[in-house]
Amino acid sequence: MTRQHRLSATTLEALGSAGDSAPSVGELLSAEYSRRLLLLRILLERGAAAADSAGRLPIGKEAWDLLARAQRQAPERFRQVLLDPQTGAWAARALRAMAQHQEAETADAVPFWVEFGGLHRLAVSAAALAGLEFSIEVPVASGQVLLPRLGRVELTPTEPYSTAAVQGGPNGLEVGGVRVPANPEASAPGWSGLRRLRAGCDGQVLDVALDDLGWPPTGGTGTPERLTDKEYADWELRVEQAWTMLVRDHPDSAAALSAGLLSLAPLPHGERLRPHSATSSDAFGCVVLSAPHPDDETAAAAELAVTLIHEFRHSVLNGLMRLAPLHDGTDGDLYHAPWRDDPRPLVGLLHGAYAFAGVTAFWRTRRQLDEGPAGQLAHFEFALWRRQTRAVLDTLRERPGLTTAGRRLVDGLTQELDPWLVEPVPEPAAALADLAAVHHRASWRAYHVRPERSAVEEAAAAVTSGAVPGNAGRSGPTVSTDPEGCRLDVLALLARLRLTDPAAFGRLRDGAEHLPGSLPADLALVTGDLARAETLYAAELDRPGRTARPSAWAGLGLTLRAQGAPAPRLLLDQPELMRAVAAELGGRVTSRELVSLAAGPARD
Repeated sequence: MTRQHRLSATTLEALGSAGDSAPSVGELLSAEYSRRLLLLRILLERGAAAADSAGRLPIGKEAWDLLARAQRQAPERFRQVLLDPQTGAWAARALRAMAQHQEAETADAVPFWVEFGGLHRLAVSAAALAGLEFSIEVPVASGQVLLPRLGRVELTPTEPYSTAAVQGGPNGLEVGGVRVPANPEASAPGWSGLRRLRAGCDGQVLDVALDDLGWPPTGGTGTPERLTDKEYADWELRVEQAWTMLVRDHPDSAAALSAGLLSLAPLPHGERLRPHSATSSDAFGCVVLSAPHPDDETAAAAELAVTLIHEFRHSVLNGLMRLAPLHDGTDGDLYHAPWRDDPRPLVGLLHGAYAFAGVTAFWRTRRQLDEGPAGQLAHFEFALWRRQTRAVLDTLRERPGLTTAGRRLVDGLTQELDPWLVEPVPEPAAALADLAAVHHRASWRAYHVRPERSAVEEAAAAVTSGAVPGNAGRSGPTVSTDPEGCRLDVLALLARLRLTDPAAFGRLRDGAEHLPGSLPADLALVTGDLARAETLYAAELDRPGRTARPSAWAGLGLTLRAQGAPAPRLLLDQPELMRAVAAELGGRVTSRELVSLAAGPARD
């Protein structure tokens, strides 16, 4: 049942691009299929040795034999079940459960036999789709049995974990007395079918599962809830609109998504213009994402389309990295990733650069096609992400931990993005993108960079004596995650609102509404009311007890820079030093006095 796979040099070359390649995705899927076969073999061999499932489930040979029958009978159906993202998520959990079982299960852990018994659930799905006649037992957790690619059985639980008998054959599939409909996407008593989203445009088809049944394939996103019929219909409409946009305007991306996007795991609406999305390296082809907001159909289509491109590129890179490692694992530093609030390791930079190269390419096309507010938004997004992605590529090029394949990837993306840096962007989109980019980096530093203690003391002494503080960088600042450093993209979000919905932006500016994470000074800055912004940022920084938001140093630096005032370089390049010195002096100087004393360029 097992086999090995290697990527061709042509595929490796095609993947090192801001564009998307359907043939390359096909090769990655073939490689992932080989990997899943190997995982099944590992689970069987190691699990059989570790399992203690007496009275619950057989060791696993019965499930393995049924899987082998299904593979012989209907190899393509078997492949679909094996490549299902929930299969990948289960296999990873089972391997972790196996290690935990060998070390000793914790009290709150799912019993090993339940996780390992996912092999039986997988066998049921494969055998049912192959039309085999069979009988087998499956594990039941909290009264539920999730069958990959089919749906979920819901039984009345008598205990947290149990088993249920399964019968399959000419009369259909029955699990624990629950009859699965002939069309498994339908719902029936005790059965929730796994519904699919199908969209077509100009002969190009997208067919994906809308997985609102299974465990979330990525952590931290919560458990998916079953969608109502209306919510499902809304997803159908949004996917159809996004698919039409992709096929007609972004054909390479559409072809790649058609080849490799396998499921969407829906989340509730996120904040407007700030959608939530994620992927998991264990679940190739699954995108977890929030529903687009329905305010504007074109905007919603673009938001969904670019989110799919963004997250699917994470899946693609995960597949690539399994076959061609991009770093050697020796780099333990943390870095600024301009699409995240928190510091990220080297692999996070690689993922982000690859994903946002695709995002930049998307907006580059959209700005040539869209007009009005949509066009302004496209100009802004293009200007912002070409700059942010290119900055991260510069960081990556300096890292010795990249492998040869990693350097090829970074060099390929850099060569592709470089010509885009000189493409003109109209105002106000260009200026707002600059504000958002500089503010994010400076805010990130203010929260997460820690100057060495001696450097802070030296700078504080310089300030109290009327001298200009020096450069703390020479004293070895460190990066340490500050959990309070969140919503650092607030200026970008405000810029999007200003460009696309002036009325909503006006309500925020006038105080009628509030955007989480924003300061009144931020709104004044994005509006262009620099005098008011300076006053408000200074007031924020001079709050009693020095409880100001560190990002206010970044905002003040941008405000002073826009007015041509002194000292913005230190505020923007080393806001962490300003924050630390202000805390050291404990309110003995105001923010304006501190900025005045810090006037002049920071020493190199």
